[in-house]
Amino acid sequence: MATRSQIEETYNYMDRVFRAAYGEDADVSGAMFNGDFSLSLEQAQDAKHEYILSHLKVVPGNRVLDLGCGWGPMLRALQQQGATGFGITLSTKQAEACRRNGLDARVADWKDLDPATLGKFDAIAAVGSLEAFCSREEFDEGKQDEIYRRFFKFCHDVLPAGGRIYVQSMTWGKNAPKPGDISLKADKNSNQYIVALTEKFYPGSWLPFGERQIIDCASPYFKFVSNNNGRLDYLETIRRWNKRLKLTFSISVAMLRTVPYFLTDRNFRFKLMSLARGCQYECFEREIMDHQRMIFEKI
Repeated sequence: MATRSQIEETYNYMDRVFRAAYGEDADVSGAMFNGDFSLSLEQAQDAKHEYILSHLKVVPGNRVLDLGCGWGPMLRALQQQGATGFGITLSTKQAEACRRNGLDARVADWKDLDPATLGKFDAIAAVGSLEAFCSREEFDEGKQDEIYRRFFKFCHDVLPAGGRIYVQSMTWGKNAPKPGDISLKADKNSNQYIVALTEKFYPGSWLPFGERQIIDCASPYFKFVSNNNGRLDYLETIRRWNKRLKLTFSISVAMLRTVPYFLTDRNFRFKLMSLARGCQYECFEREIMDHQRMIFEKI
C-alpha cells in the first residue's frame, strides 16, 4: 500500500494550498450531487456526509472509525451528529489540522493496529482510502485481493454484529489500459500516458477493478447492502474544485511554500503536470476510472 512517506509526498506538500482553497477541514473526495448540479459544492459534500451517516445508521453516542480521515470533514460531520469520531491518516499535516480543529485524529496505518487494543466501533467510514491500500508493486505480485480481505477482516474484528462500513473508492473503469501498457513514453493523448501521469500524483496506489472485486473480498465477513455510482458527481466535484483554485493571495503564498519540493521530490514536476492537465478529470471523463459508494454489513 502507499507508505507514510508516499502519502506525505501526495498530501503534505499541498496542505496549505488545499486548506487555503477549500477550507480548514477540506473535503477532497467526490461530493454527492445525484444529478442536482444546482447544489453548491458545500451542499453536495454535506449531502454525501448525510448519505454516509444515514446508511451507517449513526446515532448520537456512537463511536465511529474514520479510516483515512484526511483533514477531518467526516469527523466534523460525526461531531455535529453527536457521535464520537476517531480518525487515522498517514499524513502528519492532516492529523495536525484535525487536532488543531478539535477533532480526534492520529497518524497510524490500519495494518499496524491491534483490534483488541483499539476497541469496538459502531460503524466505519473509509472515504477515498481503499484506493491507497494496494500499491502497483503489490498488485504485480498478486497481493491485491489478499490486502482487501485483510482490510475487511480488520473491520469485522472491531465492529459488532450488524455493524456497517461505508467504502467510497475510485476504481478502474471500462476503458482502463492494460497495466503493462501504462507509460510516460506513450502518446501524450493516450489513456496509457494519462494514467502514467496520474500515478505520479498518487504514488503507492493501485485501484480496485470495480465493485465486484471489492464485494468478493468483503464476502467472508460482510454482506453487500448497496452501491451508488459517483463518476458523474466526481466530474462535477473536480469542476468546482478548479474554480476554487483561482489565484488568490493566500493560495499564492501557499503555492510558494511548495517550491522546496522541486529539490527533494524527483517526481514533483510530474505531479504539477498532472494537476495542470487535469489528469484525474480526464480519467473519469474517458471512463478510465469509475467511482463507487458502497455499504456493507457485518455477517
